[in-house]
Amino acid sequence: MRKIVFLSFVPLFLHAYTLQELVELSHNNRLIDSSKHTVESAQSSYESIKSSYLPTLDIDASYAHASKESPAVSRDTIRGAASFKYTLYDGGKRGDLYSQRALKIDSSKSSLESAKNELSLDITKDYFNYLSLLSDKEATEAQINQLEAELDRLKNFYEVGSATKDELDKIDSRVKNAILSKHEIELELIKITHSLEYLTLKNDISIDSGSTIKEFSGEVKPRADIVSMKKDVESLMYEASASKSTNYPTIFFDDTISKTKYYFNDKSKESGFLIKNQNIASLNLSWNILDFGATTSEYESKYSAYLSQKSILEHEEHKASVDLKLAQESYSIALKKIDAASATLEASKETYELIKVKFENGAVDNVAYLEALSEVYDATKAYHRALNDAEIKKAEVIYFSGKDIKEFL
Repeated sequence: MRKIVFLSFVPLFLHAYTLQELVELSHNNRLIDSSKHTVESAQSSYESIKSSYLPTLDIDASYAHASKESPAVSRDTIRGAASFKYTLYDGGKRGDLYSQRALKIDSSKSSLESAKNELSLDITKDYFNYLSLLSDKEATEAQINQLEAELDRLKNFYEVGSATKDELDKIDSRVKNAILSKHEIELELIKITHSLEYLTLKNDISIDSGSTIKEFSGEVKPRADIVSMKKDVESLMYEASASKSTNYPTIFFDDTISKTKYYFNDKSKESGFLIKNQNIASLNLSWNILDFGATTSEYESKYSAYLSQKSILEHEEHKASVDLKLAQESYSIALKKIDAASATLEASKETYELIKVKFENGAVDNVAYLEALSEVYDATKAYHRALNDAEIKKAEVIYFSGKDIKEFL
């Protein structure tokens, strides 16, 4: 399989990456690392909120020194206590928070999947655009070689007076313009090289030109970024619902065991009514009866935020549907472009061969010859570009269909 090297000065022993390998490399870059940390953060947040509703056990210890003793107060007192607490009911806040944090995990996972698929699409575009530019460069180099050969031939005729100066200048101008086009193409190749190096975190890489994309078939599903947005919107609804819990009572159970040691300087003041060991269990209710509408206002604020994001979600879902239709139509047109470009290439080759014979026999001037030559190379570039553009359009159909591009490489 033919290997393509990004730049002429890159060592030939460097590994040439396929499209699939480039995609795999991009899925380990810093942007993906950031998304992975977001998933881990959401998971930790969920575990934290679950743990906060589990029973708690607190241990307290205290030492007190009194300036005056009495039968109820010793000079020195040491106390230790252990308290067990558990929230039995909090107005439904617990369930809402569980759902809200769980949705955040799902959202961050979908966001990670979306980030990877977007990188896959970016890499795919760079890969096939590079191949198109490389084909342009190869065709331009072939054109330059042929023009230079024709220029050398005309110089010989010019020296013996069989060709005019303007004929020579026209070809010389074409050579210089072709060389300039080649430099411009090389600059674009360098730009894509840098883009791939940035996305893959590799330096001085080269690519293998044999990669293609499989035809898409199967069920269309929502894109990962739309799924992530939907989960975020749902989480906002639960967050709004959780804010209403303040309007409902909170019931919690408390069981405290304590042990106290009393030290009297005056033993005559020590009495038997002081309790040394105690166990107090209580069922407590807390209910905010009046907050001057603060809870209601907070709920309305969060609910409005939910409605706002819900509207954006509906807009994005409609846009995603339109984007898919456009991608499918673009791919259909790209396939037709291949047929048209192929026909144009064949026709231009036939025309060039005919005009070349006439030009060499002096039946047509060099203007017609140069035009025919340009048409051949332009048609060659257009054909290869159409092939690569169809691969990009195919990848876009897969992307907008909610599928993982990597699975079709």
